Amino acid sequence: MRFIGRSDWAADAFGEHVEVLRERIPTALANAHRRARASHDAARSMTLRVYGTTLWECQHEELVAAVMSIAGARVARFGSYELPVLADKVFFPLRYADRSGVPVERAGLPLPVSEQRERLFGAHATEVERPQPYLDESWADFDLPEHFEAFPQLGDGTELIVVAYACNLEAGLLNIEWGRAEHLGGGELLWGEHTPLPLISAGSPGITALNDNLNATGQGVPRFDAAEEPGLIFGSRTSGDRELDTPPQTERRPDEARIQDNDQD
Repeated sequence: MRFIGRSDWAADAFGEHVEVLRERIPTALANAHRRARASHDAARSMTLRVYGTTLWECQHEELVAAVMSIAGARVARFGSYELPVLADKVFFPLRYADRSGVPVERAGLPLPVSEQRERLFGAHATEVERPQPYLDESWADFDLPEHFEAFPQLGDGTELIVVAYACNLEAGLLNIEWGRAEHLGGGELLWGEHTPLPLISAGSPGITALNDNLNATGQGVPRFDAAEEPGLIFGSRTSGDRELDTPPQTERRPDEARIQDNDQD
């Protein structure tokens, strides 16, 4: 991609749509957190697995929903998820921290970096000016970027915009910034122009209340965990096992496969 110097990058990139995006993107991420928190609570999970997986899914859905109503917006599908595209810019959400006080310059891609993300950044991220330019231009030949083919669903002229945010289960959104970032390899990002986006409180307009289990008639919709919990049956064995007095198996065998997260490209 071409190099872009310093400017009011967001206004230049999105023109008349910039203020709408500055409002809708934080709202979309706040809604993603709300849905992830609701899933965590419904599952009564003792870990953050449900929250993290749901947040990853919902960040894409909410961001697409926020951008798609803007004139000229479209959607690009990447396997299991979609990314919104507007004004030849594709938005890539990235949760980079789970606590406050972490500068966005420390944001990076989770390791191992998938081939899809390598290609997305390699073909569509804008080249960022190095903070320490080469004293001798001959050394620049040793830092030539790898060539990646543009995704056909994006096209050669579509530029990547990273929407990086810090968020956790209890506090919600802690920081949001958007801008240009180049992948240097190994998950390391070099940030160019980037600016913060406003944080949205839970009571702000556009944020669905946490207790949103109401249908169109105003009647409560039962949650799947609202019913009485079924009793647990201990020591359940087949008749053959009971006759042979075989003890029930309660632990995972060493050779039994573990459950893995879905591949999140």
